[in-house]
Amino acid sequence: MPLPNTLDKEAPFDELLTELDVEQFDLQVKRIIRRLDRRNLSIQFCFKRIDPPGGTKLSSNLMGFYRQEVQRIPSMSRQEETQFCMGIELLWQRLKAARRAAGFRKEDIEKFPGTNDLGCLVCPDGRERVCQGCAPRGLDPALRRRLRARHHEFEFARNELIARNLHLVFRLLNRYRKVAVSEEDLIQEANFSMFKAVEGFDFRRGIRFKTYAGYWVNQAFLNAIYNQSRVVRVPAYIQKAMKKINDVVGESEGLLFDVPKLSKKTGVKEDLVRSVLVGNRFTHSLDGMIDAERGAKLMDLFSGQNISANPEFGEFYALEGHLNVALDRLTSRERFVLKHRFGLHGAEPKTLSDVGKRLGVSLERVRQLQKIALGKIREGSTAPILEQFA
Repeated sequence: MPLPNTLDKEAPFDELLTELDVEQFDLQVKRIIRRLDRRNLSIQFCFKRIDPPGGTKLSSNLMGFYRQEVQRIPSMSRQEETQFCMGIELLWQRLKAARRAAGFRKEDIEKFPGTNDLGCLVCPDGRERVCQGCAPRGLDPALRRRLRARHHEFEFARNELIARNLHLVFRLLNRYRKVAVSEEDLIQEANFSMFKAVEGFDFRRGIRFKTYAGYWVNQAFLNAIYNQSRVVRVPAYIQKAMKKINDVVGESEGLLFDVPKLSKKTGVKEDLVRSVLVGNRFTHSLDGMIDAERGAKLMDLFSGQNISANPEFGEFYALEGHLNVALDRLTSRERFVLKHRFGLHGAEPKTLSDVGKRLGVSLERVRQLQKIALGKIREGSTAPILEQFA
C-alpha cells in the first residue's frame, strides 16, 4: 500500500500496519523508515474507545471509575496484536535513527523510553538533556523537532499497547485478593511492569504479548507483596545475599543450616549468612482472622498455654506443618512443580519454562501439573488455613 502523498504530511498508523509482515519485517522496516523520513511524514493515530451501554452510571469510587475506563479500551486478536507490536518496533527503530542523527551517544540511542527516565539528570559538558538523552548543545532546531516528534509517536503507540492490556492486570489481580497490600498499590506496580514487558517483548518469537506481559504482571504482584508485607524493610544487600543462599539451598536442601558450607558456596560472609537465615522470615499477626464466618483467629491453631512465650517460633512451625500436610497429598512431580514455581522451602521461584526444562516436559504440561496440584490443596482439609497465606 503506498504511503500518503507529501501534502498530507501524516501517515496513518493503521495503514502502516497493513504493510508489515512478520517474515519480511526486518527488510520492510528500513525501507518504510526511509520513505517516511524522505517525505518528512509524521504518524497519525486514531485509537477508538468503546462507548458504555446506555444508562450506565459512572462509579463514584475511584477504583470503580478506573475499571470502567479500562473496560472501554478494546482488546486485540492475536493477529491484531502482532501487527500492533510490529508497528511499535517500526517506531522504535525510527526513533533510534532520529537519535543517531541528533548526535546521541550509543548508550542513549539504545535506552528504552519509560524504564529509566531519570538515568541522566546532569549531562556532560557540551551536551544538554533532550528527550531522555544527552544531545550536543546547539542542536539544529529541525533535528530537535524531528526528535521530539519521533519520541512522542513511539510513546503514544507504546502507551496504547499497554492500555489495551490493562484488563490483564485486573484478571490476574483476582489471585491476590487476600494479601496485606492494597489493591491500588498492586495495580500501580503491575501497570509499571508493563513498560518492562514492552521493552523485552519480541514478536518474532511467535508468542502473544499478553502472555509475555502476564509473567511481568505476576512478578510485579509478588515483588510488591514481598517488599510491602514485611514489618521491616529489608536492605538491598541482604536481599541479594538471600537470593544467593536460596539458589544454593534449592540445589542442595541439606545445606540449609550449614553456615560454613553456605558461606563457601555463595561467597557470602558467615556472619551475613547467619543474619539472613535468622531474618528471612515473614511475620503474621496471631490475632489475624483465618475464618471470618466462624470468627477463628490464627491463635486458635495453637494448643497449650505456653505458645505466647515464643509466638514467632510456634507460628512458623504451625504454618510449615499445615503446608507439609497439604503437600503430602501430592505426587512427587506435583510437589516439585509447586516448590519451584512458588519458591517453597527456600527454593527460588521459577517460570513455567524453567520448571519444564528441569522436569524434561513441556511448558503446558507444567501448567497442567500446577493446576492439578493446586486443585488438590484447595480440596484438602488445610485449605481454609493455607488460603490466608496464599
